[in-house]
Amino acid sequence: MNKISIVMPVYNSESYLAKCLQSLAVQTFKDFEIICINDGSTDNSLQILYEFKERFKDSMRIVSQENKGAGAARNIGFELVTSPTVLFLDSDDYFYPDFLEKMYKKYLETNANIVICRYNVIFPDGKIYQQGAGIKQQMLPEKEVFSKRDIPEYLFNFSNPAVWNKLINVDFIKRYGLKFENVKGSNDVYFVLASLFFAGSIAVVDEILIEYNYLNNNSITVCRKNNINVSVSILETCKKLAELCNDNNALKISLYNAWISSVMYQFDFLKGKQRRQFINLIKQNIPLYSCSEVYKPYLYNRLLLIKYLPVDVFIFLYKLKCVIKRLLFLKKNSF
Repeated sequence: MNKISIVMPVYNSESYLAKCLQSLAVQTFKDFEIICINDGSTDNSLQILYEFKERFKDSMRIVSQENKGAGAARNIGFELVTSPTVLFLDSDDYFYPDFLEKMYKKYLETNANIVICRYNVIFPDGKIYQQGAGIKQQMLPEKEVFSKRDIPEYLFNFSNPAVWNKLINVDFIKRYGLKFENVKGSNDVYFVLASLFFAGSIAVVDEILIEYNYLNNNSITVCRKNNINVSVSILETCKKLAELCNDNNALKISLYNAWISSVMYQFDFLKGKQRRQFINLIKQNIPLYSCSEVYKPYLYNRLLLIKYLPVDVFIFLYKLKCVIKRLLFLKKNSF
C-alpha cells in the first residue's frame, strides 16, 4: 500500500500538465500513487497523461469521463484511493521536490488529521505575485497541533479555503462523509471549511512547497471570474456550517470572515456594471450577526461597510485602497 494518494482532476491543462507531472516524478518521497481524472479534456491533456503513465507505471491510474467539473472529478478520484492519506492537487501547479516528503513527515510526527503548507502565487509570466501564502502565522496558537478549540475566532481564516496545499487523513474524510460540491467555481470551499471544523488535530509545515499558477485560463479561479453568484453560493456553505457551530459565536464570525474574504477576492475580477450588480447582490445576502466585540476585528467590519455604504462610495474607497496598495508594491520592488 502506498502512503499517499494524489487525486488530480485534469481539464485542458496541456500548457501546464507536463511540468506539473514532472515535478511529481522528481519527488524525493517515492511511496505515492497518482489518480488522474481526465474531465472531458479536448486538448492534448490525455495524451500527456499516457506519456507520463509509462514513467510512473503501476503507480499512476487514469480515468476519463465527460466534463462534470473538478468537484465531481475529485469525488470520483477519492473513491479509488488506497492510501492512508490523500492530496487533492491541481494539474496546473508545480510542487517542490521535497513537498511530499515534508508533508508526510509532519503527518507522521503529529498524527494530524490535516497538514497544511505554504505556497507562492505565480503569474503566467513566472513572476511571483505573492510569496509564502496559505498560512497566517499571527492567527496560529503557540502549539504544534491544534483544532477549533484553540483558535475558534480564526479557524476558518488562518489558511486559504483551497484543498491543494493540504494533506488529509483518508479515514477522517470517510468518517465525516466529506464531499466536494458539484459547482462551477470554488467546489472545494465546503470540503475545506468542514474539514477544519471537524478536525481534531491540524498541523502546519511552515515552508513554501508549492507554486500556485495564478490565472490559468482554464483554472477554477478564472472560471469564477464573471460569475457573480459564486460568493452567494459560498455564503450558503458558511450558513450550513454555522448551524453546526451552535452557540459558538467565535466560530460563526470566523466563517463570515472567510466569506467576506471570498467576496473581496471575487470583487477583484469584476468591472464596471458587474461590480455594482455584485455589491447589490451581496447587500441583499449579508448575515448581520450579533456577537461579542472581541470577534469583530479582522474582516467582519467590512460586512457593515458593504451593507450601509452606498455602492458608488464603497467602490471608490476600494479603488483608492487598490491604488495605494499598488504604489506600495511598486515602491517595495523598485530596488
